[in-house]
Amino acid sequence: MIRLKTLFFGATMALLSACASTNVDPIEVGARPDKTTDEAGLWQQMDEYEKDLRASALLERDPALNAYVRSVVCDIAGEEYCNDMRIYVVKRPYFNATMAPNGLMEVWTGLLLRAENEAQVAFVLGHEFTHYKNRHSLKNWRAQRNASNAGLLLTIGAAAAGAGAASDLGGLVALSALYGYGRDLEREADEEGFDYVTAAGYEGREAAALWQSLMDEIATSDSRRKKRRVARASIFSSHPLTKERIATLQDKANQMPGGVTNEARYVEMTGRFLDEWLDADLVRRDYGENLFLVNKLIARGDRLGTLYFRRAEAYRQRRGEGDDVKAIEDYTKAATYEDAPAKTWRYIGDSYRRKGNVDGALSAYQTYLEKAPNSPDRAVVQLFIDQNS
Repeated sequence: MIRLKTLFFGATMALLSACASTNVDPIEVGARPDKTTDEAGLWQQMDEYEKDLRASALLERDPALNAYVRSVVCDIAGEEYCNDMRIYVVKRPYFNATMAPNGLMEVWTGLLLRAENEAQVAFVLGHEFTHYKNRHSLKNWRAQRNASNAGLLLTIGAAAAGAGAASDLGGLVALSALYGYGRDLEREADEEGFDYVTAAGYEGREAAALWQSLMDEIATSDSRRKKRRVARASIFSSHPLTKERIATLQDKANQMPGGVTNEARYVEMTGRFLDEWLDADLVRRDYGENLFLVNKLIARGDRLGTLYFRRAEAYRQRRGEGDDVKAIEDYTKAATYEDAPAKTWRYIGDSYRRKGNVDGALSAYQTYLEKAPNSPDRAVVQLFIDQNS
């Protein structure tokens, strides 16, 4: 027992000396960490990641969209900090944006698809900018390392005391402390990010509206696990409880004057990507969430040909009871709008063909080939036309 206690005392001294402070100042404009620090190591890892990202096929390289997203970031962060950041739009169908300690920001297309206006996107980007400016990555890294050291201390201490079961408890306590600290950082990013966004003139109420819309979407998910994860509190959740988050943001907004949403500009800049982004979202095969998104966009009243086509695609691929009827109804609706994708007429033709309506199929297929003369299935469609004309 004495030997174990001696081991515990020695380990305590070694581990405590390895603990690093999580009390760090905000990053200064143009700053880079000293090469001998742990922060420099984090930057180096992200520098390497960024090199790979620049060459990735996942990057959305449309110049106008990238310039637009960057302009929103710069409005929030200010030109000086903006010069230290590189913003990349990434083709991922999930609601997310990330901010690395070296100034790398990723904005995922799933976020741009779900936001209803510029103010909502600005809130997320302001949240991420706060992570960067306040050096949250460094704080979190050091907190994880310190918590790991603390967990090891508790395990050694339990062994010295002869209480094996207490070592498991020690690990749990360390983990809960770590993730509780993460919730604090998320609250800080929410609140300070909100201040940056409203200072830039955006409508503060859109922050809570965005989070509420995301909750409503998850409630329609085909995944029971996802719905349970959001509905329950957990010490292992890195974000604040959703209801608390909405209430806090709403309270802050109620104390602020109104601002702009720039919805018309947002719709103009993102509208032409809706077909691509909704198609990518459908690959997730969560039809409940996909239909929620499409219906929300239909209610906006813009690009209805594209959106009725996308809803028809969700029904066609889901293949639930009555979905075949719903799909053809929406393909037919889509065909009345100029922005309907060419494949609308391909699927209308397929429907007529299954029903034995050869004339209807011929008309739809001919329209399809006129709109998509280089389609990969042209030979198959043309063969049907030739055989039945």
